[in-house]
Amino acid sequence: MPPPLSSVLESLSALALQDLQNLWTLNPADLEAALFGLLPDLLDTWGEASAAAAADWYDELRDAAEIAGQFTAIVEPLGDLGAYALAGWAAEPLKTVEPDILSAKSRLEDGFQKRLVNSANLTVTGSAEADPKARGYMRRTRPGACKFCIMVASRGAVYTQKSARFACHGHCFCEAIPAWGGRALPVKPYKKSDHPSTAEDRARVRQWIKDNLD
Repeated sequence: MPPPLSSVLESLSALALQDLQNLWTLNPADLEAALFGLLPDLLDTWGEASAAAAADWYDELRDAAEIAGQFTAIVEPLGDLGAYALAGWAAEPLKTVEPDILSAKSRLEDGFQKRLVNSANLTVTGSAEADPKARGYMRRTRPGACKFCIMVASRGAVYTQKSARFACHGHCFCEAIPAWGGRALPVKPYKKSDHPSTAEDRARVRQWIKDNLD
């Protein structure tokens, strides 16, 4: 079996962020200009690499599972990855009386990594939609995932691109994984807790969605 897609994406994201390292030696004024000048091409390049890696992973997973029939993963057009929006958000801490380069760096790396992971998962969800042997996809987390992602993944639901959009937040390496027809589900459903959620728990989840996924 191939390694988890999350491991592939984590390594790819680390390589991508190396391309940004020289930015942080610039003074704030030059840094802001560089963000808008360099980020679109860099994000497109690494977004395409992330999608291609996901397609290779899908094909390897399908072969390892000995799924019948011929199918090759589809790398869907990524469209606008939001490079200029990300550049603007990252540049905000540079416009204060005392420019905060560390905050700008954190914002940029957070948003950059999220877009790479979303590019990969778009390839997997689209391929699972088109693959006649796949029922759809499920969300799979990795150790250390946040409580919200664990909650979503552990519902045990199988989705399609038409029924749900796979969304990641910053520093999230949740992966879409195909669910094959006639096979056991790749993610186990949630076992109901003896401690039902409270109103405070539900409010905390709603706030998390607003802060991270809106």
